[in-house]
Amino acid sequence: MWKTVLVLLVGTLATAGCGTSGNDAGKQPSAAAATPAGDSGKMGGMGGRQMGGGGMEMMAGMRAHMDSMARMSPEQMAAMMAMHDGVMSQMMDRMGADMRSMQMSGDAKWNGLVDSIKADLADLPGLQGNELSARMNAHGDRVRRLIAMHEGMMKGMESK
Repeated sequence: MWKTVLVLLVGTLATAGCGTSGNDAGKQPSAAAATPAGDSGKMGGMGGRQMGGGGMEMMAGMRAHMDSMARMSPEQMAAMMAMHDGVMSQMMDRMGADMRSMQMSGDAKWNGLVDSIKADLADLPGLQGNELSARMNAHGDRVRRLIAMHEGMMKGMESK
C-alpha cells in the first residue's frame, strides 16, 4: 500500500511540476486531485512503523516531493499548499515518533531547523508570485537538511 501511495504522490507531483499543454494549459491542479482517495493529504502507511525500510522510503518520497514543488510555478505551488502542509505534518510527526522511540531529543540545531520549517508552513500560504517561489526554495533547502539530520541520527542509533 505504502509504495502505491508513494508512486501516486510522486507521479502526480512530477506531472504538476512539469506543467501542462493543450487544453489543460492554465489549469492548476487541486490538492484533492493530487491526493490519492482516502488519503486526505497525508502520506499513508507510515503510522506505527519503525524507521526501517518504510521510513527511508518516506524520506526519498519527501525529497522527490520537495524537488517537484521547486519546479512548480507559484500558481501551482499555491494550489498544492494544503496537500504540502499535510505531507509535511506527517513527516515531522514521523520524525518525532522515531526520535521518541529511541529516547532521543533534538539539539539546538535540530530544534531551530524544526522551528524554521514550522514558520515556513505558517507563512507560505499567504505568499504569492516570486515571493512564494523564493520562500519555497529556501523551505525546500531546510526540509532537505532536516531529512539529512534525521537520517544521520537514525543511522547513528542503528550502529549502537
